[in-house]
Amino acid sequence: MFFVHIPSRSRILLLAGMMMSVIGLWYGMGFVYPTAEEWKQRYQDAAQSRDWDTARNCAERWSQTAPESGEARLRLAELLVKQRQYQAAMDCYGQVPVTSGEWETAMTAGIELQFGPLNRPAEGAYDCEVLLRQNPNSLAAQQRLIFFLAMTLQRTRLIQQIRQAIEMGSEPRESYVYLFFADSLSFSNGAELNSQWLASDPDSELYEVAIAIFTTETLDASISMDDLEAAETSRRAQAKKVAVMESLLTKYPHNTELLAYAIRQRMQGGKRDEAIFYLAKATVDAEQDHRFWRFKGWIHADRDEIGEAEKSYRRAIELHPLDWSTRHLLAELCQKQQKFDEVQQLRELVTRANELRRTLQSLPNARNVPQEVMIRLADYAADCGDHQVAAALRRRIRQYKRS
Repeated sequence: MFFVHIPSRSRILLLAGMMMSVIGLWYGMGFVYPTAEEWKQRYQDAAQSRDWDTARNCAERWSQTAPESGEARLRLAELLVKQRQYQAAMDCYGQVPVTSGEWETAMTAGIELQFGPLNRPAEGAYDCEVLLRQNPNSLAAQQRLIFFLAMTLQRTRLIQQIRQAIEMGSEPRESYVYLFFADSLSFSNGAELNSQWLASDPDSELYEVAIAIFTTETLDASISMDDLEAAETSRRAQAKKVAVMESLLTKYPHNTELLAYAIRQRMQGGKRDEAIFYLAKATVDAEQDHRFWRFKGWIHADRDEIGEAEKSYRRAIELHPLDWSTRHLLAELCQKQQKFDEVQQLRELVTRANELRRTLQSLPNARNVPQEVMIRLADYAADCGDHQVAAALRRRIRQYKRS
């Protein structure tokens, strides 16, 4: 056998020529790399057959072939959710282009993951705000954001968000109940849910304070003095509650919810100087919180500074027209001023608010409020001068009647 020596450069050219021949033969045999549409079809076939591994592979190839396709990334994310690969799915939802028609669907699905298995509701709430900037009419985003603000007792932001949603016509039905109870939000699972959220964010002031407030208010509502043994248990629990709240106030001295709780307790106990001490710790954000104007009004009234008290009470009602607690205090002030017509009007509104409060508290949930109760709430809002809420409620009532 004879060996022919081929110079190195020639060998390279020969190999290149052979590769080109192979490639030419390959294409000549009809091979064409699958297009995005073909990968999509293969994905659909595999998904229909419930062959999830193949479907995922095809979705990945589809996404690589058409990186601008929101649908490809959306379908891949959905498969990852089925396989419980939630963070990978979240990453995939985040890659859906804003310009694609699937972006809002991807954002909504991602928000559900954040509030669900990923247990990152604060990030989910942020994504709700991002989505609402693009589409203020997104009911899903409004509902989740309003729910989060209510459950974490961000009352001023809650009121503002509900009113923005009403303005856009995208308010969830339960938002009217949240607005009515803005001062006294109570959820049976409030402490439990915030504890779950705290587990994924142990340094969260928001969740830690919400847990304490919900636990404390549940305890206050359960106290009974009829049973001596139960009363003693309640007293011990109250002592523990006071210690917890004082500890949190030391840890978070300017937290709005803790300060509001501390001031309210001092008001109820007639401890004006201590109430002033805590009111002075409030940040500038409290200027938009109707409760702090009520507290300020109470302090002025306790000092017989009638004019300043009245100004503060009226500012509180201006910020939150449905506020019956301030109306009760303003009625007492008007009684001293002998403004008897206004006293009667204020007391009638307070009575109606108390009746509504008892009715709403007896309902199984905030989403299924009977129409007759919504009518009463609309009438109450109108008589409080809250024309935005009254008009929106009446519009919703008409829609529900037609549906």
